[in-house]
Amino acid sequence: MFQHLLHTYQFNLQNAKKLVKDLTDEQMVQQPGGLVNHPAWTLGHLAATSNYLAKEAFGLASTFPADWEEPFKTGGTPSADGTVFPSKVEILAELSAQHARVAEVIKEADPALFEKESPEGLREHFPTIGDFTVFVMSAHEGTHIGQIAAWLRAMKFDSGTGN
Repeated sequence: MFQHLLHTYQFNLQNAKKLVKDLTDEQMVQQPGGLVNHPAWTLGHLAATSNYLAKEAFGLASTFPADWEEPFKTGGTPSADGTVFPSKVEILAELSAQHARVAEVIKEADPALFEKESPEGLREHFPTIGDFTVFVMSAHEGTHIGQIAAWLRAMKFDSGTGN
């Protein structure tokens, strides 16, 4: 089962990189037609969420840059000010590093871990660590990557999705 999840997680990462491949740092923070979640915020948010998964589900220490926490926080309003965000190269490197870290811990994890209760603040929506892990690595990422594809269409750029 987990090989399928890891495949999807890797697919998500490659798809995200493909979608923003031709964007400049300046384009990464534009907010066309009121679309607030631009690619810079979205990709940084995904990296932050993978770090959160590593901490909350697997007990790893945070490796997410502390000075990135505010610009990429859940529930915040992404800014169109490019000086607030790291470069596309830095964001993609952090997203790749977080993906690698989560994938590695999952490969080594005892399958029984995924049946354990999620931490208190997550339990209402994700009763087990497995529920939370699958959500973050598939549905959460897919939703945000879809936002990038919609953002590209709003910018009148080719999303590469064929839609």
